[in-house]
Amino acid sequence: MNPHPTTTFMFEMFQFQLKSSSYVPHGSYNRNSQTHHHKLHYLQIYCCHSSTTSSDCIPTSSTTASEIIPFAASYLTNTFGFNPESALRASKYLGFETAEHPESVINLLRTTYGFSQADIFELVKLHPLIFGCRVGTIRPKIEFLISKGASSPRDVLDVVARHPRILHRSLEDVIIPVYNLVKDLGCSDEEFIAALKKGSKIFFSRATDSDVSVSINFLRGSGVPESNIAYALIRWPEKLGGSGRVKEVVEELKEMGFDPSSKIFVRALIVRRGYNEPTWRKKIDVYMSWGFKEEEVFGMFKRDPLCMARSEKKISAVVDFFVNKLGWGISVITKDPPFLGRSLEKRFIPRDSVIQSLLSRGLIEKNSYCPKVFKHRDEVFLDRYVNCYECADELLKLYEKGRDEP
Repeated sequence: MNPHPTTTFMFEMFQFQLKSSSYVPHGSYNRNSQTHHHKLHYLQIYCCHSSTTSSDCIPTSSTTASEIIPFAASYLTNTFGFNPESALRASKYLGFETAEHPESVINLLRTTYGFSQADIFELVKLHPLIFGCRVGTIRPKIEFLISKGASSPRDVLDVVARHPRILHRSLEDVIIPVYNLVKDLGCSDEEFIAALKKGSKIFFSRATDSDVSVSINFLRGSGVPESNIAYALIRWPEKLGGSGRVKEVVEELKEMGFDPSSKIFVRALIVRRGYNEPTWRKKIDVYMSWGFKEEEVFGMFKRDPLCMARSEKKISAVVDFFVNKLGWGISVITKDPPFLGRSLEKRFIPRDSVIQSLLSRGLIEKNSYCPKVFKHRDEVFLDRYVNCYECADELLKLYEKGRDEP
């Protein structure tokens, strides 16, 4: 007699989970000392689950006779390794009381779309509420993504992992209208799927609201190319809401000298749109407290709008490093504001440690220590300042120590 499909899948998932280095059956544990114990524990649960009926509930050590675990919670725990707390929270939004519905979803993903066991395991761990969707609503959304260029299970998984709620959005009322909107702005299918894989929030904002349409039309009339409008809409759809505020910011940027036809104009628009006047003023004041003139701050903003998106703490930390640690002055920042986006812990401090060691050994001249040191890609920096010296091992330890420290 052939085994029941549910039992077969659970056994396959059990085998996969035991092989998976990321699987933790019930919370974290010491792999060296407790792996065998947990494998046996999971096997006991698996066997118990596969032998119960759909109405059975599995008690745990923390469960009393009056505390019955919902089937959905035990299913997530036993089949996908959820901890009991997470499984119970998710089960509040899942109505299935037998394995029939989740198995139908799994079968759709595996048989129709070629998802592997690892793909399914990853997807369910990221978004257990997929089992709250009917197969009939999942299928057309995956078909839509495939038709627009998500050609492999990995592509679909990348989109759904970033936007699990896409499975819960209306295809006709939300997904297709949003797609048509960005398509009308000249966005290709490839760009559309790539943006979704990177985390676009376009399906979860009010991108098709009339207020956003007003903003789009105003930007068109202001000389912003449609490709740049699409760029903004896909990446930061929420920032195009509030058409009155968008108009104010556009006029402000024009007064600063921004060119509406440039892509940097759109970046500046998104950054400026994200802050009200008091918060914006506070950021300017942080720079000025370090000796920057207001016109210098605006000059930096024009070169790199993201310099005004950095936190006040980050701004002060980077400026302090250049001014007080290296004694270079604020001109380094005014000339190259992207430095504010670099990591103090992962780039500036480790590289400074290496350069200081080279200086103390007399291996480089002091005037060779310049801001360019911090611009190089990691491989280039290591080749020029670490690997080419006899003391490379010591220098590498210094470099890695700085990057590993919290």
